[in-house]
Amino acid sequence: MGETLGDRVRKLRMERGLSLARVAGGDFSRAFLNQVELNKSRPSVRVLRVIADRLQAPVDYLLDGTTPSLDREVALEKGRVELARGAYRRCLSAIEPALDSVEWPLGVDARLCAGEAMLKLGRLEAGRKLLEEQRAAITAHADQHRLQRLEAVLGGGPLRLDGEAHARLAADLLREGQAEPALEHLRAARILLEEG
Repeated sequence: MGETLGDRVRKLRMERGLSLARVAGGDFSRAFLNQVELNKSRPSVRVLRVIADRLQAPVDYLLDGTTPSLDREVALEKGRVELARGAYRRCLSAIEPALDSVEWPLGVDARLCAGEAMLKLGRLEAGRKLLEEQRAAITAHADQHRLQRLEAVLGGGPLRLDGEAHARLAADLLREGQAEPALEHLRAARILLEEG
């Protein structure tokens, strides 16, 4: 039998280091959440949305295990390309489908990209607000690279790393057992090293 809703909730909660009480908050009991994880209770749509929000995961993933939408991934990369080109309005247009994503790190990356484009367009207050709103999620994931990028953009310029710097970051992340972010840096290292 495949992974169930309860299995996915428990797995994400454990990965994020959250207690039953922290996920339940004041919206429902720890006992109820435990019953959900044991597949003995099924949450209402409202409660499922609360759980998904607290676990920073899409409802679809909790329900059926689907991974982040390819469309949102493509929107993020299109936005990044337009940002790199200096086409800031096109960046904001291209990245729109990814902005409301709760998947880590997709949603944060989309909002970092959009915030940078807003700053470049002179929309300083909105851009800074959007960027600052990402700080809590970045800190919660202890992602030093994204925190450095956030600080660099708020300081007026993007964080630029060469291929070797990306490779070093990937090696550090692999030693810490963080395969997904390491993969991002390995890809960036490969592209930059192939170009250079």
